[in-house]
Amino acid sequence: MAKILDVPYTEREKMAIFESIDGDIARISVSDDMQEILCHLNFAVDRLTSVAYSRIVELTEEKNGTIDT
Repeated sequence: MAKILDVPYTEREKMAIFESIDGDIARISVSDDMQEILCHLNFAVDRLTSVAYSRIVELTEEKNGTIDT
């Protein structure tokens, strides 16, 4: 995870990440149902984890010179 901090996200990447969890955030903010809130938090965390994992793979491939161009 620390490698992610070494290579900053572009503004476009940041917006894509935000847009991917925006719906879950909106649903959380209007819900009174704790189970629904937790469900949407889990979805948002799963999406963020996926993005972080993809970034780590990308950086590892760049470091090792294994990216297909």
